[in-house]
Amino acid sequence: MRNRFWIWSGLFLVVAAALARAGGGPPAGRASRSVRVEACTVKLLEEVVLSCERPGILGSVLVKEGDIVGEGQLVATVKDDVAKAALKVAEAEAESDVEVRFAQAANGVALLEHERMVEANRRVPQTVPEIEVQKARLAAEKTALEVEKAQQNMKIHELKRDEAAVQLSTYRIEAPFFGFVRRVHLLKGAAVKQGDQIIELVSTKKVKVEADVRVPDLALVRVGSKVSVQLDANDVGADAARQSFPGKIMYVDVKANAVEHKVRVWAEVENVENLLRAGLTPSMTIFPPTND
Repeated sequence: MRNRFWIWSGLFLVVAAALARAGGGPPAGRASRSVRVEACTVKLLEEVVLSCERPGILGSVLVKEGDIVGEGQLVATVKDDVAKAALKVAEAEAESDVEVRFAQAANGVALLEHERMVEANRRVPQTVPEIEVQKARLAAEKTALEVEKAQQNMKIHELKRDEAAVQLSTYRIEAPFFGFVRRVHLLKGAAVKQGDQIIELVSTKKVKVEADVRVPDLALVRVGSKVSVQLDANDVGADAARQSFPGKIMYVDVKANAVEHKVRVWAEVENVENLLRAGLTPSMTIFPPTND
């Protein structure tokens, strides 16, 4: 009996030590495995319809369907002859300092006249009546204020020039990001209203791949977890199916589907050679989180 007691005691200590080393968590094999999800969904990460900021006539449409455009690239314009003319007028007014120089000259004359009257009375009192001296002083102060007013007007003209430049920029339509021209709705010469759709632009560099992950597997899925996406050979052919698309998890929903007990997650994935197209249903492997 005593030998059996010591044998069972030894086994208990061994098991307890193993559990202590494991921290009471899941086995190491479970913590290190990856999660594979079938029938995911590819969606566009960035998609925008470019429209007009103001009504007018399309002066140019510089792209066609299928073109690749860069961020900030000009893709269309509204006729802007009137806006350009208004900007030129505003620039001319902002550059002119005639009013300032005239006011400064008038102020100089008024100051000199007042100083001479004061000097004359200093030498011979009452040479110039006091009322005339006061009028000359008031004229000098008035012209000094006119200098300030002319300088203020010049600043206002500069602001109006900047406003006219901003107004002119609203006749231009530029691509907000690097992307693919999916559709051109209107062509040169078309009449447009504010907000009319002109060009549909989508991002092709990265896409969103959505998946529904089983609740028991969520312990292995974290925001930032690396993923690998593979296309189905039946959809794209054997060559494209061998291609692997890297990415990482960007979102894990906080609610689970009450029926299927799955949680929606999505990853931002590099669209190598533009093979990942919206609507395809690839598989996605989610690798276990690391301590990096």
